[in-house]
Amino acid sequence: MNRAAAAIFLAVLCSACPKRIEFGPEGEITDAKVVYQRVRENQDNIVSLEGDSKLRVESPQGSGTLSMFVSVTRPALLHLETFDFFNRPLASLVSDGKGFGLYQTETNTYYQGPASPENVSRFLPVVLPNQELVAIMLGQVPLVPPERMTLELDRKKGVYVLTLYSGPATQVLHVHTKYLRVMKSQVRGVPGYDLGFDDFQEKGSLIFPGKVELVAEQAKTQLQLRYQQISLNGRPDLTLYELLPPEGAKVVEVDERGRELPAGAPSQPPVSSEPAPAVPGS
Repeated sequence: MNRAAAAIFLAVLCSACPKRIEFGPEGEITDAKVVYQRVRENQDNIVSLEGDSKLRVESPQGSGTLSMFVSVTRPALLHLETFDFFNRPLASLVSDGKGFGLYQTETNTYYQGPASPENVSRFLPVVLPNQELVAIMLGQVPLVPPERMTLELDRKKGVYVLTLYSGPATQVLHVHTKYLRVMKSQVRGVPGYDLGFDDFQEKGSLIFPGKVELVAEQAKTQLQLRYQQISLNGRPDLTLYELLPPEGAKVVEVDERGRELPAGAPSQPPVSSEPAPAVPGS
């Protein structure tokens, strides 16, 4: 057998070998409720994040990659700033969970109003409640409230497959066998979106994904967030979430549907800060 043929034979042989699966300290888990509980514990222990990232957007409105500063704190505090290739500021979004402010550098315009999904989507091309967006950026998956659940071990992919059933909704979760963190989430049966998490890092006792991906097929939109230098669970700088227009900026009031209000019109009351819908993307 010549060297090229041997290399092909070894490649085929190795591809047929079962993937070695690494489990956590509990070993292999066979109870769906235990995996579900561990997933909730491991993603709920991260409450804040601050640092730099790269944001890749693919949507009908346009595609490209931007640098972005991120500061988010549960349940709904949000501060995002985007920069171009030359590190010049493009836009910034701030929300305290009830109100929002969006500053666009090019037009020197500051939009303010209720923190509704439509208003937040002026910054990112996805329509999500504030709390849901904050959770996703913290590496968390909004989970359907399960009426029942099943668990399988996919030895080929090396993941737990945890399936949650809630009325017409089904949520399939691929769960890391060692870290017990969600790697992939797919919601079917109701309008929703898919999530992906990768490049997990150990930061002290915390496990955090360095890559977050959201795919909204109906909107033909995909967002990919790659974190760079970040800190977790630090004391949040609350001044980052203050709703103050830059000096000299044109201020535009908008209602909760994102419609501009006439100059001098009274501000709309803030939208409710109740928890986000239980079904992701509903």
